[in-house]
Amino acid sequence: MKTVFLVLIAIALALLAAALAPVFKADPGMVQIHFLGWTVETSVLVLVLGVLAIWLLVWAVVRIWKMPAETARRMKEQRAMRQLETGLLALTEGDWRKAERALEKSASSHGRTTARYLAAAEAADGQDAGDRAEYYLEQADTRNKKQRFLVELTRARILMANGQFEEARPVLEDLQQRQRKHPQVLEMLSRCYTELGEWEPLVKLLPVMLKTKMLDTQKADDLKQQAAIIELQHSKTVEALQSDWRAQPKNLQRDVEVVRAFADRAIELDAPELTEEIIRNTLKREWDSSLLIHYGRPGPDDASKRLRQCEKWLQAQPDDPWLHLTLGRLCAREEIWGKAREHLVRSLELEPTVAGYDSLGQLLERKGELEVAMACFRNALRMNQGKDPLPLPGELARLEGPEDVTEPVT
Repeated sequence: MKTVFLVLIAIALALLAAALAPVFKADPGMVQIHFLGWTVETSVLVLVLGVLAIWLLVWAVVRIWKMPAETARRMKEQRAMRQLETGLLALTEGDWRKAERALEKSASSHGRTTARYLAAAEAADGQDAGDRAEYYLEQADTRNKKQRFLVELTRARILMANGQFEEARPVLEDLQQRQRKHPQVLEMLSRCYTELGEWEPLVKLLPVMLKTKMLDTQKADDLKQQAAIIELQHSKTVEALQSDWRAQPKNLQRDVEVVRAFADRAIELDAPELTEEIIRNTLKREWDSSLLIHYGRPGPDDASKRLRQCEKWLQAQPDDPWLHLTLGRLCAREEIWGKAREHLVRSLELEPTVAGYDSLGQLLERKGELEVAMACFRNALRMNQGKDPLPLPGELARLEGPEDVTEPVT
């Protein structure tokens, strides 16, 4: 580039001299130089051309003088580029040792080292050589902000690849403070929070991810739902569960999956009384039979209230097997044996289930009908193993399984 520039200057001067030639021909001018007793007289044009010739001669001599060093430098750069290409290809192929060796040679023989050392660090990490990976990261040029950012981003990527999410988190959080909307930082930080179960900071990150179009609205809603579910599942105490529930947005408090997670955890913490109003209101808005199992687990003082509510629901949902199962369990809890038996049998008529056979077996066992109770328990076990239930003996024989099942109940 420099050579081309000098040639262009020379051409411009030559053209200028040619343009001024008629002027100098009419009046060439006179220049007289006295030096150490010598006197030189010449025209202005000759002086200019002489100075230009001397300048070009000096430039040519300097170029020739520098040529060996320049040639060596270019050869070194070419070798570095070949090593860089070899290293990157090996990195793509997963040949970590070859990639590291080539990239290290390329970095040590070239002035611009940041990208080469970062690639070498990833190659070293591919060999589980964390100490060498850290060495290459330290060697990378970090004199400007962009290079420092890339070094820290690579460090975070390596930490996450090794499952060190706790160590990667502060690195990524610092990067996100520097560039709030950087797509890769946001993606890595969201994954880091997910792996660590840090749902609150993840939810706070979602608006930025939506603005950068990294997530669509549906994906963001799914993540919010997942965060709420896991937060409720990990509530340590009844008080913490109630606090976590109140902290959820209204739309998530209406979400069936979130309600189910709350009910599951309340029952695990031996506080089923917390679920009655929440499940009742949820089913009022959106009927979901799966929540009835939780509704059938009353607290110490609300079984009769739940029973009355289920009887109201039965008017609108007469053929829901899970509602009949829940009614059967609640009636048994209140020792209304006849209705309990009636609802449990009806539940099995509508849809044979493990829970239905198990509940009917428990009821019949309490009433002393041991033969049929054992048959119910066996059917519950069979269904749990993926097998079809067998016909029950006695008056419950109408609860028949498939016609091709002929195995006797013994």
